[in-house]
Amino acid sequence: MSARKPEGLPPQAQAAWDFPLFDAIMGRRSRRFGLGMEMTSGPFQHKSEYDPYPLSDLETAMLVGAATATTGPILAETNLPGAMVKTIGKPYPSAMGSHRSRLFFTNDDGVFVVKADQAKMSKMREYENADDRNKLLGFYDEFVEKIDDGRMDLPPSEPGIWPHNQWVTNMPGTTIFMPVIDVTKDIIKLMINLCDGKAGRYAQNTGGYYIVDDRNGMRPCGNQKWVDNGLLNKRKVMTLSRLEKLLSDGMLAEGAFMGQLMALTLQATGLGGWVYGGFSSTVVLGGTPACRGLGFRFIQSKSDPFPIPVGRDGVFEAYCPPYYANMSDAVDAALEGALQTMDEWEAKGMVKPHTAPNAEFDAATIPASPEGIQCVKDMCQYIFDTYGKFPATVDPIQMTLFIQAHHLDLDFYDKHMKPGSYLDTHKNHFRDWHGNDGPKKRSKET
Repeated sequence: MSARKPEGLPPQAQAAWDFPLFDAIMGRRSRRFGLGMEMTSGPFQHKSEYDPYPLSDLETAMLVGAATATTGPILAETNLPGAMVKTIGKPYPSAMGSHRSRLFFTNDDGVFVVKADQAKMSKMREYENADDRNKLLGFYDEFVEKIDDGRMDLPPSEPGIWPHNQWVTNMPGTTIFMPVIDVTKDIIKLMINLCDGKAGRYAQNTGGYYIVDDRNGMRPCGNQKWVDNGLLNKRKVMTLSRLEKLLSDGMLAEGAFMGQLMALTLQATGLGGWVYGGFSSTVVLGGTPACRGLGFRFIQSKSDPFPIPVGRDGVFEAYCPPYYANMSDAVDAALEGALQTMDEWEAKGMVKPHTAPNAEFDAATIPASPEGIQCVKDMCQYIFDTYGKFPATVDPIQMTLFIQAHHLDLDFYDKHMKPGSYLDTHKNHFRDWHGNDGPKKRSKET
């Protein structure tokens, strides 16, 4: 995206920003029928008389910002704030403040990724007043990167798209937002907290959790040495599948939070769309010959008949091979920067959110012990050697939701739905956002 320095948000975007929160919450609906679409079966058969009308950059920027923009520093007001405070706040909550969810989207022009992890912050509340709102467009320009030309290759057919969504998904004029989540970094960090019997956040004084492989007879996960020397407590048993599900479930919720934030923005801006599943993530990410999808790399593991997504090269890569020679290197990379002091943090231009003296704060930040780190490296390598992937029981890269946005065909709703099926923002959208009273009808066929 080209850089620009807007003087302020246009009036239609200002109006969307000021839209009442509870009106957006209570007005949220799935509104699927967009301009240029056709439904050929069922009780609501309809063919749009209008050409598809793609989202503008301004409309897209509002949706991207609602889900991913920088909000300010994370407060991390806990007794062991650790590395959490040394991350940047986003509109959605994130496990351990890691923000390992990446938003991809596709429209008629191409496939894009939002590199929100590269954004900085300038003050405690990044959008404190109306003068700050123009940052939203700057954020979109600076951190949205085009990675492919043309709409994402995703045929409207099985096995990629389930039948009930084929008529509407990825149609011309639509924009599909796709939160993609990497669980590897946070699983490594969680294992440090659980298993470091000397310094782990949940393991101090009682020894670390003893992780056992419940898919292989409850045998030690490469950590028997650390049970024998007392770093791990053999009475604090946790199964590997339980640990991985615990973290994966929490991280997948980040995509749902993004989706809800964008769904509320649809009401404020008067756009149609909805949050949904009904697709195969393996196909969408690019793991089959059916289509390129998002172009992710896949590997074949020892334990799973299906290909395993590990990342898109140079764009979003999991902390595991083939991006690292081994899991020891991956653990080092996942922990890099986590132990920096507050002085080092502020030297990077970051905003300190608290008033505690830096030395006092650092004293409450217990660094991982060398023994704890090596224990986690041993466990991670055991998982990779045993299963041919990391993690063992869930995919390193996951995606469960689409958020589709498009311009509504109000004729459909006037014909098939009772009054009240759309808001005034939808009714007046073209007048307010595009300077005319409505979309253009298709040319009559001869």
